[in-house]
Amino acid sequence: MENELRPSRIIQGLMRLRDLDTNQLYELIKFDLDHGINFFDLADIYVNGDSERKFGEVLRAHPELRPKMFIQTKGGIRKDEFKHYDLSKQHIIEACLASLKRCQLDYFDSYLLHRPDIFLDAEEIKEAFDYLYKNGYVKSFGVSNFSKEAVQYLLDAGIKLTTNQLQLGLGHLDLIRENINCNINNDEGTMRASDLFFFLKNHNISLQCWSPYQYGFMQGSIFRHEKMKACNEVMEELAQKYQTTKASIATAFLLNLHDNVYVVTGAINPKYVSDSIEALKIKLSKPDWYRLYCSTGNTMP
Repeated sequence: MENELRPSRIIQGLMRLRDLDTNQLYELIKFDLDHGINFFDLADIYVNGDSERKFGEVLRAHPELRPKMFIQTKGGIRKDEFKHYDLSKQHIIEACLASLKRCQLDYFDSYLLHRPDIFLDAEEIKEAFDYLYKNGYVKSFGVSNFSKEAVQYLLDAGIKLTTNQLQLGLGHLDLIRENINCNINNDEGTMRASDLFFFLKNHNISLQCWSPYQYGFMQGSIFRHEKMKACNEVMEELAQKYQTTKASIATAFLLNLHDNVYVVTGAINPKYVSDSIEALKIKLSKPDWYRLYCSTGNTMP
């Protein structure tokens, strides 16, 4: 990423702010900054805009925090009339400006298109991004949940993308297991992401892992899900070996993939946030990494 402030590889996700008041959110932000997390992730649909509003109230009361923060939000999902995706030039600009107002900010460090609108037009998106960049509203752009071909379509139009935010974790490994099982006639070898992992790596587009501790698509915590029993046993053993916690091991599993991999923690309890931070110090051996991978029920040819 090109911004002067180097964003931390642990990202504080702010999707679950329903039960936090602004004082509690301020304490969370302070904890993050004091412990090396300066990257904060939002979206206009989180708690129907209230996450951005609460965040903005904290920044209004504590403007000294802003220079220390790398702030990212997302837009493109609409829930008026019927839930749908809208990446038209008009909506991208309007959504971004509305987010800036709710967050009480002059600019975002990063702005992501939240999900791919099947009607998206690369030239229209380029015009929207150019407008937001030239007017100082956004410093860098990315996407979330975009396929390899959708990303390439935007790159071919001359759009510079810094990131793709995708679900990846021990409970959701489609993104990498298709590579491990290339040309193998099994379910693990089914191409679901069209080699997106190495595509992003090759184009120096960072991978932000969302919901890294969820099993499947929001089917429960990997630390409690019945299908993750074997994985939890291995995580516990490795936690003892590396003198850390299971959550730190699960986070290190992702961070060890590449320096351009970031992890979005949705935890708002400082204790659990600390587990993610601890993972930055852990270098899993290659056998331990593959053992974790196989403990999830995935196979290796």
